[in-house]
Amino acid sequence: MNSSGQVLLDRYLKMGRIHPCILLVGPDKAAKLSAAVRMAKSIFCSDKSTGLFCGKCSSCQRIEKEIYPDLLLFKEDNEEALKVENVRDIIYQMEVAPLEGRGKVCIIEEAHRMNSASSNAFLKTLEEPKENRFFILTTTKLGGLLPTLVSRSLLFHFKPESETVQFSAEEWTALEKLLGDFQSTKEVDPVVDFCEEKESALRLLQFLQVALRKQALGESQGGLFASLSPLECTYKYQKTVELEGKLRSNANTGLLVESLMRQEFLK
Repeated sequence: MNSSGQVLLDRYLKMGRIHPCILLVGPDKAAKLSAAVRMAKSIFCSDKSTGLFCGKCSSCQRIEKEIYPDLLLFKEDNEEALKVENVRDIIYQMEVAPLEGRGKVCIIEEAHRMNSASSNAFLKTLEEPKENRFFILTTTKLGGLLPTLVSRSLLFHFKPESETVQFSAEEWTALEKLLGDFQSTKEVDPVVDFCEEKESALRLLQFLQVALRKQALGESQGGLFASLSPLECTYKYQKTVELEGKLRSNANTGLLVESLMRQEFLK
């Protein structure tokens, strides 16, 4: 399991306010499914005195066995579950009153298997989410999901430690200065000029991801994002990951980076 991805998700869950659609992204299917099940336990557990969940109560035990009545679980091998008629049935089941929990949770594994019709049917339920209804989607192919669906989800990236981006001391210092100057002057043009080439823009986004993740995990003292809470860092981290996916398939690099900087970092 990716430790940083799980730690970020656990810290988010401890905040107590859960987004109606959580999207877990990364190549390790088992890690993401395990994280989704942990999240379900944290929502339904009857004894949280020792942490997010106890793992021993009736709710936790039945979730582990996949027999909890207010948990809908659609694994990758269930191809039928992602056809439009089945997605509509999932939505209907989620709207029915819970049998014993404080709400309902639906886990959909490898959600990119939804076609356009299925995605649009699912998207409608996210536009006006019902209280205490939580969808947890997992995917190994973020680009296979509708951009509008991704934008309505809170994304957590489970990236293997072996894929952690490395920076030389010189490159880190240069990027830190570029963004520090941006924070001081509020001038976005130098950042956009730096990102004229797509590879430079990707490096900037990767720098932001590393810096924000370190701050969210409490591994960084001071620095660019010292004033942000762990939750704020987590949210902005997800936004940079989302933009990285868009950037890899979009030529208008400068406009995308400028939009991110103005919306998320110019405050």
